[in-house]
Amino acid sequence: MNKIFFFDIDGTLAIHRHIPQGHLNSLKKLKEKGYLTFICTGRAPFYAQKMFEGLVSGYIACNGRYIIYQGQKLHGEIFSHHTLTYYQQKLDELELGAMFVSDEQSYPYHLNSSQIQGIEQEYGKEHITFDHNHLDFYTFDIFYKDHTHLQQAIQAFKNELIINDHGGMGHCDCSTINFDKGHAIAYLLKHFDISPDCAYAFGDGYNDQAMFREVGHRIAMGNAVNELKEKATYITDNVDCDGITKALIHENIL
Repeated sequence: MNKIFFFDIDGTLAIHRHIPQGHLNSLKKLKEKGYLTFICTGRAPFYAQKMFEGLVSGYIACNGRYIIYQGQKLHGEIFSHHTLTYYQQKLDELELGAMFVSDEQSYPYHLNSSQIQGIEQEYGKEHITFDHNHLDFYTFDIFYKDHTHLQQAIQAFKNELIINDHGGMGHCDCSTINFDKGHAIAYLLKHFDISPDCAYAFGDGYNDQAMFREVGHRIAMGNAVNELKEKATYITDNVDCDGITKALIHENIL
């Protein structure tokens, strides 16, 4: 039976947009063996595609709400107008900034020039727009002032979102409880008729707990949060110590 692999990016496959050579080699070997491999990230689809082009079968982007297979959009969970308005009103009440993500564009919402410049450096100016009227959005990142402000956001959205902080850098990605990375994995397992026993997920963050919910092989990085390690079937080495490769060897894949 075919096997399928799901990899988070930041803190799992890569460090600050750099993919260690050992991890690159492992992705190439999985491809050569004919396995299905998917990036599974909170990042925008255009970000993930640019970073891993030619290395994987497809992408789960926007924390599960956008699925690509062989270069084609397979499934998308668009925010309704009602949902989008609700999130914006709540962000306004909390005085939070945000970056809403569509297929090819990101829309800054109440962000200052420094925050916008940071997005431009991360995603590229060509993926920034201030005209959102004809765009469909799938996810958003939250921008906060300090730790207290972040905790207020986590509390305010506790029934709707899993908020995954980016290392105290002033922003975090949001995973919707009604459709997350786990729901996307379940969708793909059904699509390819693959058992969870043949599915492997690799992660390090709070939002990766959703991946672990749906797969039989749950690999946490050595640098993962404790909550994820507690749900893991195997804890490998850190992202900068060939943790992916070591896990694949441990699982008798490589």
